[in-house]
Amino acid sequence: MVSSRIGNKLERINLVFNKPQRMAVERLIGQAVEARRGQLSIPRPHLEGLQFDILYALARHARWVRVPLFKDVLVDFLVTEHEIPRSLSESIAGQVLDSCESLLGEDPDFSASDLLQGKIDEEFLTYIFVVAASSDHDAAIRERLGLGAGLLRSLKAAAEALSKPSRYGEHHSPKLFMPDVDTVFAKIMIKLTAAIRTCPWVLDVYRLKYALLEGLDRQRFAALAGDIAGIFDFLCAIGGSGHPGSSGEQTARRGLDEAALGILKDSAVQRVKLGTADFLALLEAAGLIYRADVRRRGKRQDVLWDLTEQAENLTAEAFVAALKKESRGLSGEMAGGESSRLTVALSSLGWRKPYLRQAVAGLDGAALKSIFAGLSAGPRDPCLAECLMSAAIDANELDLAEAIFARFCDGSLPPGVVSSACRVAGAIRARSGVKNRLQAIASDHPSMMVRSAALESLL
Repeated sequence: MVSSRIGNKLERINLVFNKPQRMAVERLIGQAVEARRGQLSIPRPHLEGLQFDILYALARHARWVRVPLFKDVLVDFLVTEHEIPRSLSESIAGQVLDSCESLLGEDPDFSASDLLQGKIDEEFLTYIFVVAASSDHDAAIRERLGLGAGLLRSLKAAAEALSKPSRYGEHHSPKLFMPDVDTVFAKIMIKLTAAIRTCPWVLDVYRLKYALLEGLDRQRFAALAGDIAGIFDFLCAIGGSGHPGSSGEQTARRGLDEAALGILKDSAVQRVKLGTADFLALLEAAGLIYRADVRRRGKRQDVLWDLTEQAENLTAEAFVAALKKESRGLSGEMAGGESSRLTVALSSLGWRKPYLRQAVAGLDGAALKSIFAGLSAGPRDPCLAECLMSAAIDANELDLAEAIFARFCDGSLPPGVVSSACRVAGAIRARSGVKNRLQAIASDHPSMMVRSAALESLL
């Protein structure tokens, strides 16, 4: 796992810096650290790790290295992750950034100042907040952003406050404990609090903007920057094209052809002055859509485009919010069993995994029981097995979780479904009924994949 993380960092470094740039930046970092070698009580092998982390931070935030607030974040990282005194961290960071600015200053790809509206320091702080607030995995975010543990905890506290606007006010903004940053951050939180009241998934729109900024060079990003909200609507329209309609009938294929996407683009994107083919090519380059299928009709090819997993995650909350509105609330009255639109939708096979996860996460026990009761036959979607059981466990509806597990252990269901259920059941293996089922599956199930999943859950 460690080698995988290092490999991911190296891949990012090599993607951002060409070989001469990388060698020059490494030399400057080495000079800054070596000049203070006598003041650093760090073994030499750890010094190499320190230099690598600084190099990765510069690559990870290449567009932001000339932002004043970036130095504060880098200093906090050196203090909390490498236990270097603050004054020494400021000295190292200052020399590295001054040297790199003179090295990279002529390269426009290392500046976002003319690509984004508003003040660039606010944009940078908004960027790290949005990324941190959108993930449950602190270690992955610390690795991705190069953040110190203290700063990340503060950002998570701010995200929690943002989800509860009644707690939030002008004089009660969460503090990052970085004096030069707190005033700017308070302004950002006030702005985001107001935006969330009108658009609950506004953080996802920001995430899209920063995904485009990271995934494209400056020229291609500039071509799309005119209407980020419209691009988000466009992606949502693609995501909604493959879910069951009001009658419960599901679209037969996953993906839309270029003609259909041209119509969506014209209706959703107002200020992106690109033809449909060029527009789709940029979204593909950014890793948001992909060619799901190619169908030949004589000499002509019809390409079916669909969302990548990254785009599905971006649009999941907006999709489920629209379904809530259609269904008059996922956690409201669920009368009607199978006639409930949500129950019909969840029992289908066409749901995107992030959408399904978003739909059932946080539902109360009554809603989960209603959904489960409406599923007259064992659901055959492995993702539904995981999500429905996980939601029941999170809601502390352990009897329901066990009942769902029993349903998913039906011998007629595909091995993928049963193995998914077994993995989730590990969280409640202390219950005798669950433990006995897992032991029986680990011993007798004909699928090695299922036996392995059950055995892992028992350990």
